[in-house]
Amino acid sequence: MEEQDPAESTSSSSRPPRKTSSWGRFPLDDSGLLPLLKLLVREEALTLCAYLHPSELAELSCIARWNDNAEQNMWCSYYVLQWGGEQGAGSKTQVRCMRSWVDDAWPAPWPLAVGFCGARSALDHLFWFLPFIRCTLHVEKPRHKPPPPAPPSLAWQVACRVRASPGGESRLLRCFICDILEVSPPGPEPQHFRRRWARPCPTCPRFAHRSCLENVLQSAGANVTMDMFDDASADDKPCLLRCQLCSKPYFLSRRFPETLAELLRATAKEWRHVLKRVLVMLGFFIWLWTLAEHYCSLEGALSQEAFVVLAFTATLMMISVSQRFHRGIQMIWNTPHRWRYFQVFGLFALLFYTVSLRAFQPSLWAATVIELPWLAGLHQVHSMIHSSYYATLILSSFSVLYLVTASGIIFLFWKTSLRVPTVADLSMLSETESSRSHSHCSQCGLCQLGLCLDNTGM
Repeated sequence: MEEQDPAESTSSSSRPPRKTSSWGRFPLDDSGLLPLLKLLVREEALTLCAYLHPSELAELSCIARWNDNAEQNMWCSYYVLQWGGEQGAGSKTQVRCMRSWVDDAWPAPWPLAVGFCGARSALDHLFWFLPFIRCTLHVEKPRHKPPPPAPPSLAWQVACRVRASPGGESRLLRCFICDILEVSPPGPEPQHFRRRWARPCPTCPRFAHRSCLENVLQSAGANVTMDMFDDASADDKPCLLRCQLCSKPYFLSRRFPETLAELLRATAKEWRHVLKRVLVMLGFFIWLWTLAEHYCSLEGALSQEAFVVLAFTATLMMISVSQRFHRGIQMIWNTPHRWRYFQVFGLFALLFYTVSLRAFQPSLWAATVIELPWLAGLHQVHSMIHSSYYATLILSSFSVLYLVTASGIIFLFWKTSLRVPTVADLSMLSETESSRSHSHCSQCGLCQLGLCLDNTGM
């Protein structure tokens, strides 16, 4: 073994120990200067990062060793330096990355939220059992809790990459209330009437979560009722909240109920409107029941199944004479979506006449066959259907399908006829004006039916 030189051992023993940085695990060199990787997160070297693309900065960070907060601070400082002035993001801002538009947590239990959160297309709104079947078969699994967030260092890196991409500024918004920078998925929201964000101030380009604004509005003690919106627009109804920068008041607006509890509360507040619609429905039901009793009094009383069919039919007739129904048809009449109403009408006509064969017994119109012999063939078919077990089973399934489909139409008009107070989103005004001329290109299911927020009929 080679012996060590005494001079070298003496010089090495007299050399002071190597310094280490208390901030991380990066050692200081002999001159007491920090290495380059350490300088990347300091203010005097941030200008060096300004000339790097996020992909280049990611390659540089991959070859370095970091402690728990070093990489997060580097990406946070990079974003604040590059784009922090756009929305006021700072070192205390949290980043939330949405993997998809269905990352929102559904109110539990999920079967009661299917009609609100699970409906995405026009067919989902018309037939509530379609999203229910998808959720039951786990094709679209509802979430009771939001997905686990990404690590802060990765979240800031995603924010930087998205913002540096073309058109990435439209996918990042920061809430000035909860100080969360949210990265949204590409593409428009599938349900634009369920807005996550709102720009409440007409002059300041600041955004906030709609839920945060509603919580502040509720904590401010604003007693908002729907009577404040009668024959008036949102621009005429300022609320108690004001902008902290320019002191201009925020305005009130309305949105659809998004939970069963909100729908029930809105129904209780609009009890006059609900009572009027119920009286119209009762009028139609009494009329149908009287006609059925008149023509069937000689052959016996109506069955319970016929009673249920008449009740659902009276409710659909009440909807067909409502102002909201006629307004919706007028809005989509010049679009290709008007054929959807013809298809739904044909489906209900087929189901109604099929259910009538099951609900009414052949004996109810046996006397009519004697007076009109040409109906004898149809009467024999009707009698054969009721005498056959399999034919009765098939017609019973049509009865269930009619009741389920009719309940979907009733629920659709119920949940879209009522409103819940909220803070107005002034950024939607220009979008709404431009979308009216291109309504045929809308992907919103309620817009295709003419039953979205712009239909103010009740």
